[in-house]
Parts: sequence; C-alpha cells; structure tokens
Amino acid sequence: MEDNKIPSFLEDLSNYLCGIRNLSMNYIDDLKFTILQFLEFVNIHTFKEKYENIEEMTLNDIRSISNRDIYGYIFFLSERQYKTNTRVKKIEHLKTFFNYLYTISHKLFREPFKLIKTERKFEQKLPNYLSLSEARKVQSVYEHSYKVSDIRNNAIIRIILNSGLRLSEAAGLNIKDLNLSENKFVVIGKGNKERTCYLNEPTKKALEEYLKFRNKIVVENKKHKDALFISTQNKRLSKRQIRTIVKEAYKKAELDETKYATHTLRHTCATLLYRNGTDIKTIKEVLGHVQIDTTEIYTHLYNKQVMDAMLEHPMANFMMADAVGY
Repeated sequence: MEDNKIPSFLEDLSNYLCGIRNLSMNYIDDLKFTILQFLEFVNIHTFKEKYENIEEMTLNDIRSISNRDIYGYIFFLSERQYKTNTRVKKIEHLKTFFNYLYTISHKLFREPFKLIKTERKFEQKLPNYLSLSEARKVQSVYEHSYKVSDIRNNAIIRIILNSGLRLSEAAGLNIKDLNLSENKFVVIGKGNKERTCYLNEPTKKALEEYLKFRNKIVVENKKHKDALFISTQNKRLSKRQIRTIVKEAYKKAELDETKYATHTLRHTCATLLYRNGTDIKTIKEVLGHVQIDTTEIYTHLYNKQVMDAMLEHPMANFMMADAVGY
C-alpha cells in the first residue's frame, strides 16, 4: 500500500502510530487497510460516490460521519460473513482512528464511538464439559468388560478423553500411528497438520488390550486394513459409529446423552488440564489449535466457574439474623 494512494490524514495517523506510539508496521498496515475499506464504504453509501479516488477525501468529510455510518459498516462486515474476531479487530482499528482525531483535534471532532456497542470477542456459547467425577464414570463404563467390542470402546473413550482428540482424528487413526514403546502416537488434524500425542498408562493399557484382538483380525478390504478402530464387519469405524459408542457410554454412566456429544470429551480433556494448572500454550499444542485465541476459551470456562462460585458464596446470603449469635 503506497502512501500516495491514501488520504493525507491517514498518512498522518500512520506516522503518529509508528513514530509516537511505536507500533509495528504489520499492525499499521492492517489498520490502514481497515480505514480505507471503511472510507470506501462511506463514499459509496453516505457520499453517493462523491470521490472517484479515496485519497481525495478530506477531514471535512470525516467530520460529517455519524454513528449510523459506523453501524452500517459493522453490518456490512457481518453481511460479508467476516469472522467475529476479524470484525472485532476492524472495529478496534476504527476506534483507534477516531480516538486519534478526537485526541489530536478535539476542538473539531466529537467521539463517535462513545455510544457504539461493539461486538465482544468470544461471544459464542461456552462449550459444556464433564466434571472430573463424571469423566471417571464415563471412562469406567467398559473398563471391566471382556466383550471384544467393549474392549475396543474402552480404548476409544480413553484415547479421546485423555488425548483431547477430535472425532475425525479418532476415526482416522491407523495402527502404524501408534508407538506404544514410547507411549505416543501421531494424529493428523485439521488442514492435514500432524502432531504427536502422548499416552498415559491407563490409556496405553486399554490400547494394548484392544490390540491383542485387533492384531489377529485380517481385514481384506485395502481401504480399511490399516484402520486402528474397526467395526464387527471389519471396516474402519465411521464418525457416526464412534458418536453412537460415546452416546451409549453416557447413558451407561447415567449422564444425559442429549446434553453431551463426542466433542464434549475433547472439551473435558482441555478443561481438566487447565484446572490442573497446565498452561494455555501447552493445551494449544495438545489440542492442535492453530491460534491461541481458540484455546483461550478454556480460560473463559474456568473464569465463569469462578464467577458462579463467588456469586454463590455463603456470605452472599448472610442475613443480619445470622449475626445475632456472634
């Protein structure tokens, strides 16, 4: 983006952010892109294409921009299906832009974002998860069964719950992915990204028990011969079949199977790790997340639990009558 292609006031802002605020050029370039996008929007929808080139726009035009124009731009971003976090970032860019004009030229500009209700990051519903006692109940459902399918199901439940696997990752596991001598296995996650997961002793034992039977089975279909988890028809277990196995485990553990899904086991793994003191960057690697923002939802889960505990604090219902005895 060449500076001679942007309005002079945007170039001034760029110099201010670089020279005075000492912000990175990557951030400044992102901000300039957002402001130019916003100016293009108001040129079309507010000024009715007054300018052929945006660089001709003046501060007098900016002074006439209202909250309605900003809300229109936010709606435009939503209509174009920008992700929530991207919209939040772009709105923050606009706030920086207008705050700069308000602070530096406060006699000429009002503060347009004062009444704007901006979106919040992590607006999505927080995922549900099992408590430690509930997780133990689900994990023990098939633990003492001698039925081959139950031994397999026990291995499936444990590897998803203890390694935080996605449903598709569990279904896609192959025998060659396991390295039991080193207590680890390889999984192919989203975007074909490979990561190494590690096995605790109970999960390793569950897999060893299952492999005693799995290694004796000859799968003639080349498509399924390498699959770790196979059905009674000697085919790779589908995601739907694994989903059914997990739902059945919830029922056997006397939990509401309509409330929990297979993905709940992954959320449970991450939540229990975080509550046990594991740092968020390590959990990011365990889950195979690309962005730390995705993993940070587990801090919000924990923060909500802390908030609920504080709101239900015994002192919250402390009545004067209770103090008489003291």
